[in-house]
Amino acid sequence: MKNDLLPVFAAALAAMFLSASSAETPPAFRDFDVKKEFSENPFTVFTGRGMLLCAGDRDKSNAMTIGWGALGTLWGRNDALTVYVAESRHTKKFMDGATHFTVMAFDKEKDARILAYMGRHSGRDGDKAAALGLHLAYTDNGTPYYEEAQTVYECELMYAAPFEAEGMRDVPKSLYANFQAGVHTMYIGRIVRAFRREDSAMSATPVADRIERIERNKAAMRRFETCINENDLALGRELISEKAAFATPVSPEPLHGAEGYLSVVSLMRESFPDVHWKLEDMVADEKTVAVRWTCSGSFTGKAPFTGVEPNGRRFSTSVMNFYVFDEDGKIVDDIAATGMLGIIQGISPAP
Repeated sequence: MKNDLLPVFAAALAAMFLSASSAETPPAFRDFDVKKEFSENPFTVFTGRGMLLCAGDRDKSNAMTIGWGALGTLWGRNDALTVYVAESRHTKKFMDGATHFTVMAFDKEKDARILAYMGRHSGRDGDKAAALGLHLAYTDNGTPYYEEAQTVYECELMYAAPFEAEGMRDVPKSLYANFQAGVHTMYIGRIVRAFRREDSAMSATPVADRIERIERNKAAMRRFETCINENDLALGRELISEKAAFATPVSPEPLHGAEGYLSVVSLMRESFPDVHWKLEDMVADEKTVAVRWTCSGSFTGKAPFTGVEPNGRRFSTSVMNFYVFDEDGKIVDDIAATGMLGIIQGISPAP
């Protein structure tokens, strides 16, 4: 673990972390069974996430953003997926000539630019995928999809038919009265393959569970603030995994668990007896919490720091850390981002 509580190593460790991150290759796709592993809410999956519909072949294809869709059981099958395409959409001619099509899930926030562009521009005017820098790939059936998608559902078309005005009641009648794109055609497919990126495993967790984990991790960080300021070992054992390992300059071997982490806090107090961390901001997902601290203290202790002897000077600086949590909600890693420079500048004697 890279520990910003010993910020003398923060910059070097952060550089190593960023370098390693930039060198990572895109994660591979993994097939999954929709009947056993699909855990999203079918009533909100098409509106709660960004979805693209794509059809065509290796010579030519087109995709569009969709907000309408259905999942369920039909004709004795429980793998039915239905999409709807309006008459004037460029994608419709590809769907009408298709034996298969794909529905792809994207992240509405991360991939907002992709979803917006695909929804507002027509493939008649140019290659939308090329404009966005998306990379086409093909299933064994030759069905197109984009490598940038988080999840892909390949469907074999079972049925297609336009909505008929005679069967419409108030809601569709009202919608189509001013709908310039024309009446939709319904395309019902059966899912013949589903695959997702390995880094999307957490995205398949139900929304309520994801929110619960995020709030759990944020609550843990608030308690962690108390833990490090009060050097509370009992609280530390509740928050820090025994498997966590901390690399520090005070030991050739990693220090483990709460004892190892708080021993570093104790060492800092030898230089800065009143050192204090104030939690200013945090952003969290299911596994990681990014925290901005204000770290302050007075250099009035007995121990030197980074070669500087105690001189009574006071510092206050922003510190950035990324805390990684395990499935039990305990801290297993701490990646330092910033902090060292502010402390060193604060305690260094004036020239």
